[in-house]
Amino acid sequence: MKREEIIEMIYHILKDKLELPTMASFHEEARLNEDLYMDSVMILELILYIELDFGIKVPDEMLVPKDFQTVHTVIEFIKRQQCEALGGIK
Repeated sequence: MKREEIIEMIYHILKDKLELPTMASFHEEARLNEDLYMDSVMILELILYIELDFGIKVPDEMLVPKDFQTVHTVIEFIKRQQCEALGGIK
């Protein structure tokens, strides 16, 4: 999946499913807590939608806070999970 498609899907999740009122601040370097005002429950909901919409399983031991600091770190996390699901093929 292309980077632009991942960004679009994340935007859709945040805007339409989580109904974030702070979407004007959405960009790749936007911080989830400070810029988009997401709390820990919203981040858990984001992870759930990532699993459902991207079709990837995120084991609890794979969840580390640094992967959910900015939109960019979420994109990189999704790309890594997709790569691992394909057996390391990029």
